[in-house]
Amino acid sequence: MKNKKLLSLVIYLACILPLCVTHAIAANKPSIVICGTTWGKLSGPSLPNKGFVADLVLRVFQHAGYEAKYEIVPWARCIAGVKELKYDLVASAWHGDEIDEEYNYLNDILIDSINFIVPEGSTIKSGNIESFYGLHVGMVRETTGIVEAFSKEDRNNLNISYTANLSSLPKMLIGKRFDAIVGDPVNLNEVMKEQGLNVHHKLITLQPPLKTNIQAPIISKKHPNKDQIISDFNNSFRILVSEGMYDDLITLHDYQANYPK
Repeated sequence: MKNKKLLSLVIYLACILPLCVTHAIAANKPSIVICGTTWGKLSGPSLPNKGFVADLVLRVFQHAGYEAKYEIVPWARCIAGVKELKYDLVASAWHGDEIDEEYNYLNDILIDSINFIVPEGSTIKSGNIESFYGLHVGMVRETTGIVEAFSKEDRNNLNISYTANLSSLPKMLIGKRFDAIVGDPVNLNEVMKEQGLNVHHKLITLQPPLKTNIQAPIISKKHPNKDQIISDFNNSFRILVSEGMYDDLITLHDYQANYPK
């Protein structure tokens, strides 16, 4: 009888100890706030789990034992807020010189491109910047990866107008407010589908790309817990990727993501 009771206790402890350890680890980690901005199917308040990127980073941090919150705010407020430690991380940003100065990258999560995009029937066939000198071009305001694609000379030779968000660009191009727009063609296409514009209108992505981007979450170099947060994220990210996280995300969000293999 004693042996049976002892065996039952051992089995019970074996079952609950991993759970207790997990809770203990989580309790020792601070809660974190992650910010992102509305961007196609990657991030948005009405998307499943707030979008592909939001879903990805929250899954990884949950696996790592963090209590994480995701807030959608304008890009400028998000990136400045992380620099000023009002938020802990930007959910995803393109690699670039401006980011390198103030932030550290966590594991790379997506690859995309920036292209000139024109309406079907446009006489412009090349995506080289010089093809658009003197023309009216629209792009999202203060999006670091897009701005970095243009030299000072390019900006002086282009008539650039900025919009507050990605969703307004296709309508303005179709309405002939611009000769071309600049952005991520995959997410612009998703915006068009959501707005029902793809039924009657077709936009053409010109080649070559202005820039190929690698996306990763970023954290301020001044964040007091940055080394631990980066390590925890990267370790859990690799585990979840090996378990098929991207396949699940692609199915759930109906988004054909290109990601580092």
